[in-house]
Amino acid sequence: MEQKHFQDFLSKLEIPLDDTALRWVAEQNHKTMSKFTQGDRFQNMQQDVLTSLNDKAHIPWGTHYNDTIYNFWQDECHPRGIWRRTHETSYLTTDPEWETVLDIDHLNECENTNWSFRGADLLYPNFSRALIFLSKGGDACEIREFDLLSKTFISGGFFLPESKSSVVWLDVNTLLLALDSGAGTLTTSGYPRCLYRWSRGTLPTDAALIYASETTNLTVSAWRDLTLGYEKTLVQCNLDFYRSCIFQLTDQGILHSIDIPEDASCRFFNKWLLVTLTSAWVMKDNTYPAGALLAIDFINFQQGKRTFTALFMPDSQAILKSYSSTRDYLLLNIIRDVVGCVEILKIEKGQWVNVQTLSLPDFTTITASNCDLESNRYQLVSYGFLQPCSLSYGNLDDKTLCVVKQDPECFDNTNFQVTQHFTNSLDGTRIPYFQIASKELALTGQHPTQLNGYGGFEVSLTPEYIGSKGITWLQKGGVYVVANIRGGGEYGPEWHRAALKQYRHRAYEDFVAVAKDLIRRGVTCAAKLAAQGGSNGGLLIGNMLTDYPTYFGALVCEVPLLDMSNYHRWLAGSSWIAEYGDPELVEELQWLQSYSPFDKVSSEECYPPVLFTTGTQDDRVSPAHARKMVAMMQQQGHKNVWLYEESEAGHGIALENSQAAFYYAMLEEFMWQMLTKR
Repeated sequence: MEQKHFQDFLSKLEIPLDDTALRWVAEQNHKTMSKFTQGDRFQNMQQDVLTSLNDKAHIPWGTHYNDTIYNFWQDECHPRGIWRRTHETSYLTTDPEWETVLDIDHLNECENTNWSFRGADLLYPNFSRALIFLSKGGDACEIREFDLLSKTFISGGFFLPESKSSVVWLDVNTLLLALDSGAGTLTTSGYPRCLYRWSRGTLPTDAALIYASETTNLTVSAWRDLTLGYEKTLVQCNLDFYRSCIFQLTDQGILHSIDIPEDASCRFFNKWLLVTLTSAWVMKDNTYPAGALLAIDFINFQQGKRTFTALFMPDSQAILKSYSSTRDYLLLNIIRDVVGCVEILKIEKGQWVNVQTLSLPDFTTITASNCDLESNRYQLVSYGFLQPCSLSYGNLDDKTLCVVKQDPECFDNTNFQVTQHFTNSLDGTRIPYFQIASKELALTGQHPTQLNGYGGFEVSLTPEYIGSKGITWLQKGGVYVVANIRGGGEYGPEWHRAALKQYRHRAYEDFVAVAKDLIRRGVTCAAKLAAQGGSNGGLLIGNMLTDYPTYFGALVCEVPLLDMSNYHRWLAGSSWIAEYGDPELVEELQWLQSYSPFDKVSSEECYPPVLFTTGTQDDRVSPAHARKMVAMMQQQGHKNVWLYEESEAGHGIALENSQAAFYYAMLEEFMWQMLTKR
C-alpha cells in the first residue's frame, strides 16, 4: 500500500466504529483465531478456564447493608449475571438462600440490548432504593433509579443516559451530580467538569451548580462520610491524575477548602481527619515523608492547627497500601517487601496504639476491611499465588476471627512453590520478583516461562491466586513470574515517581533485568521466555518489543498504549499526562517518543512473535493503539504479528465467563505455540 493511502488507512483505524476499520479488524480476528483457537490443547484449556470461572463453590463476595448482603454473580446460567441478596445469617451458611434482585440477562432479553452490570449505590440508611449503573462495554454507564422493595426500576425516577456522569445520594430526593451531557460539560480528558445539586422531578441540565472546574482539569466528583454524628459531604476537583483540591460542602451550600497538599489524599475517622502523603510535607516544626498516614482533629485542622499524629511511617521495605475503619478501630493494610499484613490501631487514653498485627506465611497477602461503620466487625481476605481466596469474619470487641468462606482450589498445588528473588537494574536499584514453579525445577534454561509486569500509576502487583493458570501453564511444565518494577507502588510513592515521565525507561530497564536474571539463573532462555502486560503494562510490552527483542520468544500486549505521540488525543488519554508527559510540549514529546513503540518500530529489526489485543468498546484506552501498531508492523513486512479485538468488550476485554475463557485460552495457546514451536 502506497504511503499516502496507508496514512489514510491508519486514520480510519483511529475511529473505533469506522466500517473500513471494522472490516480489517474482522480479517485480523479470523487470522488470529484460525491459528490459536483450534486443536485439542486450546479446547482443553478453554474448558478448564470456563469450569473454574463457573464453579459455584466460589466465594459469593458481598457488600453489607445493615443485616443484608448483596452479591453480583455470573455463571453458565447467568452469563451477564444476577444481582442478588440474602440475610447475613443465611450468607454464613454453606448454602445461602439468595433472592434475585435484578437479572441482567432477563433485562437484556426484555429490552433487546446488551447491558452489563457496573454496580449500584444504595440510599443510606434504609437502603430501600439504589442507583443502578449499566454499561454496554466501556466505562460510560446509563444510570437508573431502582426500588429495592418492589425490585423494579422507578418510572419517572432519576435517570441519566449512557455517559461518564457520576452521582451520589444526598437524600432521597436529591443527588450530587457530576454531569456529562456533551460539549461544554467535559474537561479535555473527557470527564465531567461541573458538580450540581439535582432535585427529583427536574432535568439534570437544570440542576443547581455547586462547583465548576477548569476544562484543563481532570474531573470533579463528590463523596459522603456517613459516620453517625460526623456526617460530611465532600467535593473533589482532580487537577490531574495525582493532584486535587478537596472541599467540605456545608448544608448551606458553602464550600470550605481542606488545605492539605494537592498531591495528598484524605478520609475521615470519627472526629479525625486522616491524610495520606504522596510527597514530603514540610511544616514549621516537622517534615513528614511521602507515604505517611497522619491524623488530626478535623475541627482543629480547619481552625489552622497542624499538630498531627503519625499513624504510619514508611521505611525501605514497608508501605501503606490502604486502610479501613470499624466503629472504634483503624485497619491498616501494609505491604512489606510486596507481601501484605494488617495493623489494627485504636485510641486508648488519648493515644493511638497498635493493638494487633495480622500476617500469614508463604507470601500470602491479607487485607482487612470493615463490615459496617456501626460495629467493630471486619472482613479479612487472604490469598497467595498458590492459595485461593479465604474470607474470614472478625470482631474486635471479643477478638474472634474465623474463616466463613473458601474459594475452591483450581489445581493441586502440592508440587509447586513460590520463591522471591531480587536482581539489580541498570542503575543498581534492587528489583524484586516472584517465581512460581515446580519444587523440582531443574535449572536447565529450557522451561517455558511467562513474565508479567505493569510498572505504572503506583499500582502494586502483590501475590494473587493464579487459578486455572495452574492447569493451563504450571502443570504443563511452565514457570510463572511477576516482576515488581518501578512505576508501581510496591515501595511507595518514591518507587512510583522513579519511573514517571522522562524516567519511564527505568521501568523497562527493571523488567528486562528480571528477564536477564531468569536466563542467568537457568530458569529459561530467550527463546522460551514470554512477556505479558496490559494497559500501561501493554506499553511496557511494546517497549520490550522495540528495545529488547532478543530477550523474548513471544510477547502478549493487551489493551495497550503504544502511540505516545498521540495518546492524549483519544478518549481519556489526556488524563494521563501527569504520568507520561504532554506531547504538545516539544521537550516532553522528545522523551515520549523515546518510549513510544509505534514511533520506534522499524522494518530493519527482527522482532519476536507478538499478539496484540484490544476491545472495540474500550472508551479508556483507544483500540487505535493496537490496531495501528499491527497495521504498521504488517506494512513493514513483519510476519509474526497478530491482533485480536473483542467487539463487545471495553478495557476489561471480556463481559461474560465464556468470553473470558476463550480469551485466556487463546493467549495461553499463542504462548505455547511460540515457545515450543508447535
